[in-house]
Amino acid sequence: MNSPERIGITSFRTSNFYFKGELFREKEDFIVQEIENDGEILTINRNSDTADFSKDKKDFLLFTLVKKGCSTQEALKTISRDNYINIKRLGYLGNKDRNAVTAQRISVFKGDANKLGTEYNGFFLKDLVYSDKGCKIGVLNGNRFTIRIREFAGPKNFDAFLGEVKNGILNFYGPQHFGTSALNIELSKSIIKRDFKQAVIDFLFTERDESQTAKLARGVLIETFLDYIRNDLNVDANEANDSLSSLPGFMHSEKDLIKHLLNNKHDYVGAFRTIPKYFRLLMIQSFQAYIFNLALSKLNSLGNLPSTLSTVGYDLELNKLRPDAKEAISSIMKEEKIEDLSKLAIKEMPEASLKTFERETLILPENITHRFEDNNLILSFDLKKGAYATIFLLEMFRHFY
Repeated sequence: MNSPERIGITSFRTSNFYFKGELFREKEDFIVQEIENDGEILTINRNSDTADFSKDKKDFLLFTLVKKGCSTQEALKTISRDNYINIKRLGYLGNKDRNAVTAQRISVFKGDANKLGTEYNGFFLKDLVYSDKGCKIGVLNGNRFTIRIREFAGPKNFDAFLGEVKNGILNFYGPQHFGTSALNIELSKSIIKRDFKQAVIDFLFTERDESQTAKLARGVLIETFLDYIRNDLNVDANEANDSLSSLPGFMHSEKDLIKHLLNNKHDYVGAFRTIPKYFRLLMIQSFQAYIFNLALSKLNSLGNLPSTLSTVGYDLELNKLRPDAKEAISSIMKEEKIEDLSKLAIKEMPEASLKTFERETLILPENITHRFEDNNLILSFDLKKGAYATIFLLEMFRHFY
């Protein structure tokens, strides 16, 4: 997905600089380091941490997870499995990109530093210490990003671009909030409209940007189960078992959902609930993020941007908004054919109900530095929690990579 319009971004804050360059050639080209509330910036280098912590035990064991080529959730599942720790005992401050080198803080409730493995395929653990408090998602200062842009080219006035950026860029939700091919937007609309069957079909069978292995496996799902779900036809039990057994391990959500429907035909809500809660909520929240992006784009084009903007939710009182914000949100919801905001309270799936909150309209990058190495630009900056580096890069290139 390289078109910002697909996720509701149609307006920009900075001038049209149109830089060019290559991003993400190597995972080391994108480094993300958490900034803790005390200002500490986690490092990605290894260290030798061999202390005996047995005399200092507290309720939580904290450590830094440094990973490359895997998601936060994948790393946590491996730690849980290899150390026989219930994954519910693991806490974290935020998810970090798969295609990057990242450092983030993790906690284990009632963890034992002397029994926890620290070396894994694709990641390692360091900086182990006991604490009275665990990690809770969202409770961090922000992140430092260091990005290598190869074969960098474009206007020579890069300093002029940075000067505009320091005055703020629009605080859009980035593409990682919407799933591959922005699929979550359509899926969430189906849920809000209470078409849970269509949501299941969207999730299982819609083509998307994914690996060739996943594409082939999805083709098997379509061939075996599409008529069973969409047209209510029967499916051969042996063929169904063979198809499910052939799925790669990373498609466990698809497998669990179909197994539920094979045993509970037409229970689409129950089937959807087999998807882990975090991913289920991310799917439905993509609609909220999409409407926010559209409304922010519209207000920016009017040239009178508020400091914060309400997200849509079942409890949003439109009449209490600024007239221009009310008009922007109301017109967008009318276009989406969801004018009754009470529909955002999902009684069939209460945990997925969308509640309104205020979100800042501008990102103010801090500690921006840059240097050139031959034809490469090395760019570093800090963003507060909830802001996306992909949006900073979007201002530079006007499309996603």
